[in-house]
Amino acid sequence: MSVHAVPFEKYHGTGNDFLVVDAAAEDVGDRAAFARAHCDRETGVDGAEFEAGSGVDADRAGRRGADGVLFLSVEERFDPTRVVMTLVQPDGSTATMCGNGARVVARWAHDRTGDREFMIDTQAGTRRATVTPDATAATIEMGAPTFDPRRVPVARDGPAADEPLVDEPVEGLTVTAVNTGVPHAVAFVDGGRDDPEGIGAVDLDAVAPPVRHADVFPEGANVNLAAVVDDGSGEGEAVLDQRTFERGVEGETRSCGTGAVAVVAAAR
Repeated sequence: MSVHAVPFEKYHGTGNDFLVVDAAAEDVGDRAAFARAHCDRETGVDGAEFEAGSGVDADRAGRRGADGVLFLSVEERFDPTRVVMTLVQPDGSTATMCGNGARVVARWAHDRTGDREFMIDTQAGTRRATVTPDATAATIEMGAPTFDPRRVPVARDGPAADEPLVDEPVEGLTVTAVNTGVPHAVAFVDGGRDDPEGIGAVDLDAVAPPVRHADVFPEGANVNLAAVVDDGSGEGEAVLDQRTFERGVEGETRSCGTGAVAVVAAAR
């Protein structure tokens, strides 16, 4: 628990770390200001306040700040139990959906109720969540991705206005636009993380912001780089490497669930 006036906890999903506030018990008047103050990686909440434990390991516990604040309320009168989820990002904006955030919601709710099945109400719709018996993992039904330019959304004039944006140049990258609860731009590059000239060598902080703020994305977009490591044509599953610059975080995060869905959707 935090020593701050508003108690909160810290959880992560594959490195995507969040502060969690029980919204039913705590009234945070200005959620945007709260998120901006506590999530900042330089001046935000000190990770040393958290012990490695039920939701967070030592590495994530030690990081200052977070990728967002989850304001949650549990409604146990429903079967399965419902959890209302609001994610406020480090810049104070609200994200309609977050895959790793939803997994954190499921684990947090499990820790309080003992239940393993949940319905999570997000601003992008209701998502079913299942926590494993040993509580080490949670699965979220993410819903169907859409390339519909009106729903991503994408803004273009002329004959292309009603067409999906697929493999088209946007601010120096060749991108595909898809919505997986939030808008994403996906660009494929050559070479995985093990390639010294591959995806890991790209200066994401330089190439992503122009795409994130491009006029073609009126609500902005999360920007994903992806590399096909194994196309799955052999006996194993396909393997893709991913890096994501998140809108609202305004930087690269350690992982992104909606981005992973977007990458797979674009790859297919």
